[in-house]
Amino acid sequence: MGGEFAGVPAITHLDAVARRFPNNVAISDDTRQITYSDFLIRVLTLARAIAAVTPEGRAVGLLLRHSIWHPIAMLACMAAGRPLVPLNPRDPDQRLAHIVANAQISVLIGQGDSSSTKWIDEDGLRWIDITRANEFSGDTASLESISVDAPALVLYTSGSTGQPKGVVNSQRSLLQRVQQYADACHIDATDVFMPLSGPTTIAGTREMLTALLTGARLHMADVEALGLRGVLRQIRSQQITITYIVPALLRAVVAASDTGDFESLRVVRIGGEKVLWTDVALVRKVVKPSCFIQISYSSTETTGTQWFLPDDCKEGDFSIPPVGYLLPGMSFAVVDDNGVPVPTGEVGELIIKGVHVLLGYWENGQVLPALPDPDDDRCRIFPTGDLVTVDARGLMQMLGRKGRQLKINGRRVEPAELEVVVRRIPYVSDAVAIVTDSSELIIFASPGVEAKATFTADVRDVIRQTLPTALHPTRLHEIAELPRLAGGKIDVAKLKVLDTESRRGPGPPQPPGAGEVKQAEKMVAQVWTRILGTTDVASRWDEAGGDSLKLLRCVMELEELVGQELNMEAFTVDMSAADMIQIVAAGGRSQRQQVAGELLPHLVMLPGSIGYGPSLAAFGAQLSKTAHVIPIRYPDLTSALTGCGSVDHMATLALEQINAVHPRGDIRLIGYSLGGGVAFEVAARLIAEGRSVKFLGILDTNIGPRRSDYRETLSRTLQRVRSHRVTMYRMLCRAIAKCVARLHWEVKFCRILDARIWTHLAGTRFMLKLELEEILRMQEFGRWVASAKPRLPITGTLFLCNRRGSPAHLGWDSLFAKLEVIPIAGGHLDLVIDPHLTVNRPVIERAITSSCS
Repeated sequence: MGGEFAGVPAITHLDAVARRFPNNVAISDDTRQITYSDFLIRVLTLARAIAAVTPEGRAVGLLLRHSIWHPIAMLACMAAGRPLVPLNPRDPDQRLAHIVANAQISVLIGQGDSSSTKWIDEDGLRWIDITRANEFSGDTASLESISVDAPALVLYTSGSTGQPKGVVNSQRSLLQRVQQYADACHIDATDVFMPLSGPTTIAGTREMLTALLTGARLHMADVEALGLRGVLRQIRSQQITITYIVPALLRAVVAASDTGDFESLRVVRIGGEKVLWTDVALVRKVVKPSCFIQISYSSTETTGTQWFLPDDCKEGDFSIPPVGYLLPGMSFAVVDDNGVPVPTGEVGELIIKGVHVLLGYWENGQVLPALPDPDDDRCRIFPTGDLVTVDARGLMQMLGRKGRQLKINGRRVEPAELEVVVRRIPYVSDAVAIVTDSSELIIFASPGVEAKATFTADVRDVIRQTLPTALHPTRLHEIAELPRLAGGKIDVAKLKVLDTESRRGPGPPQPPGAGEVKQAEKMVAQVWTRILGTTDVASRWDEAGGDSLKLLRCVMELEELVGQELNMEAFTVDMSAADMIQIVAAGGRSQRQQVAGELLPHLVMLPGSIGYGPSLAAFGAQLSKTAHVIPIRYPDLTSALTGCGSVDHMATLALEQINAVHPRGDIRLIGYSLGGGVAFEVAARLIAEGRSVKFLGILDTNIGPRRSDYRETLSRTLQRVRSHRVTMYRMLCRAIAKCVARLHWEVKFCRILDARIWTHLAGTRFMLKLELEEILRMQEFGRWVASAKPRLPITGTLFLCNRRGSPAHLGWDSLFAKLEVIPIAGGHLDLVIDPHLTVNRPVIERAITSSCS
C-alpha cells in the first residue's frame, strides 16, 4: 500500500479506487449492489449533508441495522471531518440514549423515518435519512481538508466504571490497520469480503475499510438475520474469498456446513477472542489446502499482532495457537504487577506504545487524551490488561485477562458494568458478577425489602432494557446474602460452587399434548441441554444462559431435527421455551411464524417501478399482523445497464429472496403496479416447481390495451407534485431521463454522469439515475406486457381502482382460471397512502386471510 498510506485521508484513497475501478461492484448484499463510481457519489453527497448540519468538532451518530449504508456513512463522516459514533440498534433504547447524551450527539444518520424510535424525537435530535441525503446538502456545504490525526471514529465499549466508554481512533490508526491487512493478505480488486462481525465494532470497521480502499467487493451479511444456513449460502453463492470470524461463531458455522461451502475462501482471519487448536482443526478440515489461516490479536484501542499459521504448526508445538508477531510501527513491553518487565517467556501484562494507539476516550463531546509516552510526544501508551507470553522470536501467546474482563463473541465485557446496573435497582440490596472458569458471565443478586416474588424476572427485565446482549448474564441467581471471606471480600470460589450446584436441575417437563407438540418438546429439550447445559426448559432463552450466537446454533440444530429450515425471524433471545416449542411444532407442518397463538402466512410483496419505498414499506408494516411480509428488491441501475433488468431477471432475483426466507410450503404474493407483472411471473415459476400459490393479489396493474391520454398524464403529474411533494426539479430530472431512455443513450449518459467534472452536482446525478432506473424498469414491464403469457390454474385477485377508459379487468381476465375483482379506493398513486389506506387495508387483509381457510 505504500509507506505513506496511513498519512493520506480515506476519501482520497476512495477517490483513487473509484477512478481505477468505476464500474466494479463496491458493495453488495443479498438483494442489491453499488458500483465504485456510484458509491463515491453517495459518500460525497452524504458528506456534504453532514457538513451542512453538523457543527465542526461535533460527533455524528449512526443508527442503522446491518446494511450497505454503514460504510457509506462511515466514509462520509471521515470526508466531512466529523467523528462518527456507530450505534447498535439492537441495544436497549436506554443505553443508546445514554451514549447519545454522553457523546453530545445532535445529528443522527438512519434510514427512513425516525418516528419509530421514541427517544430520538424526545431528545430533539436532527435526523438524516441516508437514502435522501441530497435534500440536506445545500449549495454552501463544502468539504474542508481533513487531518488524519483528528478524531474519526468513536466506538463505545463496556466500561469498568459501570458505564459504556467511547474509544476514539483517528483515521491514521484505522488506515494503519487497513495497510497491514492488505499488505499481508495481498488484497486486490478480485477479492470478495464477507466479514462476519458487526459493523459497529472495530473489526467490522477494519474489514469494511480494507475491502473498499483496495478495490475489492464488500458483501454485507447480517448473521443474526440470515441464520447459519443463510450465511453459508452467501459464502457459496457470492464466492467469498476473505472472511473474518470470531471462534465461537466459527464453531457454529462449520457445524452447520456441507462439503464445498468454503471452497472459494483463500483467507480465513480468526480473532476477537482466544483461538483453540480445535478451531484451527475445524478450519483446516473444511477449506482447501491452499487457503491461508490468519490469527490476529487487537482491541478497539490498538492494533496488535497477526500471523499466518504455518501448515506444519500443530498442538504439540504450543499449548494454544499463538496470536502472532507484533505489527510494524508498534512497540511493546510485558510487565508484572509493579510495571517491571518480565523475562522472555514469562507471563505478564501486555503494554503497547505507538502513534497508532487510541487518541483517548470521548467524554462530553471531546477527547480525554490517552496516556502519553514521556519519551516521545507523538506516541501514546495503552495497558491492554491482557496476560501474554512472548518467546525469543517475538511470537506471542494470549493466556487470559488481568482482572475480571472477558470477551463474549468477540466483544469485550466488563462485569463491573453489569454489577453497577443491578445494584442500582431499588429492590436489590447487593449484587456481584463473576466469570466462571469456562468464561461465562454470572450475576448473583440479593433481594431488598421491596422485592417481589418475581424478583429474578424483574431483574432480568431491567438488564434486558439497559444493557446490550453481550452483557446479559448466562445465569442469574437470587441469593439471600453474598458469601464473604474473613477479610470482608466476596468469596468468589463459594459462588462458583453455588453456580455449579444450581445447574443440576430437574428433567424437562412433559405436559400432555398433541403429537407434534410433544415431539417439539423433546427436540427443544434436547437442544437446550446440548447448547446450554441445562435440562430445565421452563424459562426464557436468555434466563437459561442463551445469547444470540447460541440461538443461531439452536435454530440450526432444531432444523436438523425437524428436517427443514425454520423462520429465523421467529426466534428471539427473550423467547420462552413454550414459544420455541410452538414455533417448532408449527414449523414442522408449514414453517409459518406463530404470533399471538395464530399461524401467519408468508406474503411476498413485490413493489412497483420505484421499488420498496417508504409508502409501500409502511403498508407492509401494517400488514404484519395478518401475514409475515417478505419485501422484494429488484436489480439496480447497474444491472439494468448490463442487460439484467428485465421482468424475467426481476422474477429470478425475487425467487432467490423468497427461497432464502421461505424455501418450502405454500406461498402468497401481492404485487403493485409493475410488481403485479413480476408477481405473476414468480407465481408461474413456483407452480411449475410444484409449490402451491394460495393467493396472488394484483394491486391496480394495467396490462390491457393502452391509449395515449395526455389529460390523464397531466393529471398524474400534478398529483405527483401535489400529493407526494415531488418538486418541479425532480420532474425535470424525470423528463431528461425519459429522453435518454427513448434515445437508448442510457449507458453513455451514465458514463457522462460518472465523469469527475460533475462531482459538484452529486445530488442531481443521484436523482437522474434514480429516475432513469424507474423508467428502464417500466420499459421492461412494457415488453413483458406485450409478450405471450401462460394461463395460471389458480384464482387471481385484482384490487381495482376507479379507472376511466381502462379495459375491463385491466387485461387479467384471460390469465387466470378465475379472477376475483375487488374495488378499492383512491387512484393508482395513492391507494396505499392515507386516507385511502384506511379503507383499503382491511379489504386487502380480508382477502389474504380468506386464502388461509
